Amino acid sequence: MGYSNEGYQATNRRVSRVSRHAEKRAQQRCIDKASLPLVLAYGQREFDGQGGIRYLMTADSIESLRRAVGHTQRVDALAGVYAVVSTEDSTLITVGHRFG
Repeated sequence: MGYSNEGYQATNRRVSRVSRHAEKRAQQRCIDKASLPLVLAYGQREFDGQGGIRYLMTADSIESLRRAVGHTQRVDALAGVYAVVSTEDSTLITVGHRFG
């Protein structure tokens, strides 16, 4: 059984470590840390203007992920989730939900 990976955009940046702040925010904001690699792989990338790259799960990102893994509640829960990774040392700085 093959899996479709249509629309997959691999990231060039790997997270070298997760900051304590990011761990705490993930727990406080009920963001499953096991889902963060999906955010980094499928999230729309943009510079945050403060030395980081923000990976945001937009509607297009969610649709690409659904094409790859199917429509699940876990995928739906990632809508609006973002992760910020330092451009300096590839540290995951923080995670959160974008509302509005």
